[in-house]
Amino acid sequence: MASEPFDIDLVIARLKDQVPVLDGVAGAAELEGIKDLRGFRTPSAFVVLVQETPEPRKPGAPGAARRQMTKALFGVAVAVRNYSGNKGKAASDDLRPVLGAIRDALIGWVPPGLDGARDCQLIQGKVIDYDANTLLWTDIYETQHALGRAS
Repeated sequence: MASEPFDIDLVIARLKDQVPVLDGVAGAAELEGIKDLRGFRTPSAFVVLVQETPEPRKPGAPGAARRQMTKALFGVAVAVRNYSGNKGKAASDDLRPVLGAIRDALIGWVPPGLDGARDCQLIQGKVIDYDANTLLWTDIYETQHALGRAS
C-alpha cells in the first residue's frame, strides 16, 4: 500500500543481517513487554517508529493530489549488560562496539522498496536508562519516503 507508515521491519531485517553480535532484534511490542532493565537479553536492539511528518504540498503543484513526501523518524534502543563492574562503566565500554556496528549498518543505508526513500541519517543518541550492570541507549534516525499513489 502506497500510504502505509514507514515499515520498521526493513530496519529489523537490516540489523539482523548486518549486526550478528546482537542476541536479538525486535520491535515495539517486544520492547513494551520488558518491565525493567534486568528483563533485557543483551546485547539486543529494538526498533520503534517514532514519528512521521508529511511535508505539505503547494496547491496546484504537479502530483500534489496524489503524492506527499514524508520524513520518518525511527529509534533503535540498544541494551547491553556487564557484571564485571558496579558503576556502569563496563556496560558503557561494551556499548561502544555494538553501537558502532549498528550505526555502520544504518547511516547512509536506503531502505529498499520504498518510493522516494532517502539514506538514513543519525539525528541523536542518548542514554535512556541504566543501573550498575545494564545500559539502555537509543539512537534516533531519519529517512523519508513517499505517501500516496504514483498515478
